[in-house]
Amino acid sequence: QIKQQAESKIEKPVWYILDRDANVSFVSLTANAEKVNSIAKVFPVFFFLVAALVALTTMTRMVDEQRTEIGTLKALGYTSRAIAAKYLVYSGTAAVTGGALGLAIGLYLLPTVIINVYHIMYRLPEIRLSFNPAVSLSAYGAALVCILAATLFAVAENLKEVPSRLMLPKAPKSGKRILLERVGFIWKRMKFTHKVTARNLFRYKKR
Repeated sequence: QIKQQAESKIEKPVWYILDRDANVSFVSLTANAEKVNSIAKVFPVFFFLVAALVALTTMTRMVDEQRTEIGTLKALGYTSRAIAAKYLVYSGTAAVTGGALGLAIGLYLLPTVIINVYHIMYRLPEIRLSFNPAVSLSAYGAALVCILAATLFAVAENLKEVPSRLMLPKAPKSGKRILLERVGFIWKRMKFTHKVTARNLFRYKKR
């Protein structure tokens, strides 16, 4: 009788059938994977732009410093194509070497580090890395094209000039009042070196 009374007071159980989408660990892992996937779509574009900007800045300064050599080569009869090829080979070699290292790091080193971090937080099966030739070669080619295009843009401006002008030092750009100079209470409190730096930043925007 006591047993029956005790059983009568026990509420009927409610059964919950949950799939893996309701599992906290699975949902957390899926969310993290989606975040990594989103970052992976944005970062390549950002790095391509940075690579092109660095190549443009570096090659522009290199070409400006070698104006005399370029003028001498043109005076000796070298064609603009031959002179441009020198700089394209230089930047192309760096791009090929850097691209190979980037593929090795991006395809094996970084994924290994990320996988090891996930293994600390989750119990996962063995994850095997695979090589995707289409994606890898397209990224490799895009980086190479960006750097070569930046190099060609930097060289083309000097190749348009005649040898006699190339052998002379490049005239500095004319200085103009910058926007910061119109803000008197800031400009008057700046040191002379800071003013020169600010003017140079606006005068040589590529740097």
